[in-house]
Amino acid sequence: MFRINRFTATALLFAGLAASSAAAADLRAGTSMAATHPSAQVLTKLSELVKERSGGNLNITVYTDGTLGNDGQMQQQVQSGTQDISTANAAGLAAQVKEMAVVEFPFIYRNSDEFYTVLGGEMGKELADKLYEKGWVALGFSHNGFRHATNSKHPIEKWEDFAGLKIRVIPNAMYIDMFSALGANPTPMPVSEVYAALETGAVDAQEAPFAQINAMRIFEVQKYMSTTGHAVNSEVIVMSRKTYDAMSPEDQKLVVEAGRDAVEWKRQQFQEMEAGLAKAIEEGGMTINAVEPAELARMAEKMQPVIAKHAALAGTDFTERYIKAIEAGRTGN
Repeated sequence: MFRINRFTATALLFAGLAASSAAAADLRAGTSMAATHPSAQVLTKLSELVKERSGGNLNITVYTDGTLGNDGQMQQQVQSGTQDISTANAAGLAAQVKEMAVVEFPFIYRNSDEFYTVLGGEMGKELADKLYEKGWVALGFSHNGFRHATNSKHPIEKWEDFAGLKIRVIPNAMYIDMFSALGANPTPMPVSEVYAALETGAVDAQEAPFAQINAMRIFEVQKYMSTTGHAVNSEVIVMSRKTYDAMSPEDQKLVVEAGRDAVEWKRQQFQEMEAGLAKAIEEGGMTINAVEPAELARMAEKMQPVIAKHAALAGTDFTERYIKAIEAGRTGN
């Protein structure tokens, strides 16, 4: 019979503990954005908090610039458990959790506080539960600013100015419908292809928040930026449910709290950060024009059929409750 002496047993025990510790301690987090982008910065903050609070027992390595794949690939990798953490967009997650689409409906928020209020409440918990069912743990909801239009032709001052513009949009049916309704020719493509498409003239325009426009140096290949603020650029820090479920309850709690605090840190930093981004974009050579409130209202009116269509797809009941939650926070009721 094979016998294990106490020295062999001790060696095997420590080897097993080391392997277990390595599996639990070394996590990979990814974003398609550059290291200077808020998506990367919030993951870096999460990594710092987790390392500090775990005494170095949990470590998250952050990979930027799409090193681990594009947004769609990383979303799937986190879901399958081959990647631990990533930033994800609500529009992308809506492919499997239909209700997520409502988060980026056009012109439903008046300001950033409304976004954080509704997603910090019961609606956010409901969405987190739906994400968990699909294999993702939502560590925090945030955003990277409101999305604005840039183009190489002329300033956008009214919705009619979109007519005929070939505009890159994220690969999402609602965004295609949004810009079709404004008279543009939407062209869906991954973010990694946008700069080259603008540089070569394959598309005339794109839409993104200040942070992305600056991080991707869009000002080098576009002349005009117009503050349409048509939708929020939402973001969820998602963790693989497989990674999460393999953790001890103590580590689960630590990571969830770190995610919450990283998002709050980003929220507090964001207003100052975005003001600096606007200055950097203008210094890069882009002209920024503010769209008048009356013209934004006209754009919002053009979006009503788009909202009605996608509310039916996302679930009318959920959409109505979500919008009522925004309005309740707005009125203080």
